[in-house]
Amino acid sequence: MKILVMNGSPKGEHSGTMKLTEAFLESFADAEVTTIHTINQTVKPCRGCYNCWWHTPGECPQKDGMEKVLEQLKESDLVIWSFPLYCYGMPSNLKAYVDRLLPLSTPTQTTDENGSTYHPAREGYHFRNIMISGCGFPDREGNYDGMEFAFDRMFGESEKIICVEAPMLTIKEAEPLAKPYLKLVKQAGIEYYETGYISEETHKRLSTPMMNPEEYRKMCSSNG
Repeated sequence: MKILVMNGSPKGEHSGTMKLTEAFLESFADAEVTTIHTINQTVKPCRGCYNCWWHTPGECPQKDGMEKVLEQLKESDLVIWSFPLYCYGMPSNLKAYVDRLLPLSTPTQTTDENGSTYHPAREGYHFRNIMISGCGFPDREGNYDGMEFAFDRMFGESEKIICVEAPMLTIKEAEPLAKPYLKLVKQAGIEYYETGYISEETHKRLSTPMMNPEEYRKMCSSNG
């Protein structure tokens, strides 16, 4: 199995979300894992020229490193989009990569089973997607709604690991709470490795705050 990790954290490899991703991948010992720390790369915004649709199908005219990423995506079986929640979405350094995925789709417009219009994917890409994300809030509902909808709309309904109170993962004093959570993320990785899915029970536990939300809010407010 070839796995491509798109690390969208501006903190690079030392982020809390990468701790989640690394725990998830512990069970994939036989996989070939490549990680792209997007904050260290220069990928220009999509110019909306649509040359990748009409003039050079599947190929972007901008030459800035995204060419290699598109090739890596073509070779991947699984893509992990690892990022913290920024302004109810993904950080801008990762969003630039997502916008530049336009060559992966065709200009044809069609509708899905719900009647919503979309562009079908170009042939040659077969990877599955997982979203692994952390946020500084103690609650998922009302904060991740837009991001979850966008992710499923872009990639189809996919597995997601969403960690609330994610700053706890990088605070030494919080290790007694963070370590059991990371162990649970590892369990999610085992389940996905063995079955291709994460169980409903594990999802429920992954969405549970590590500490009392009210106490967490007070702690964060006092540190501000």
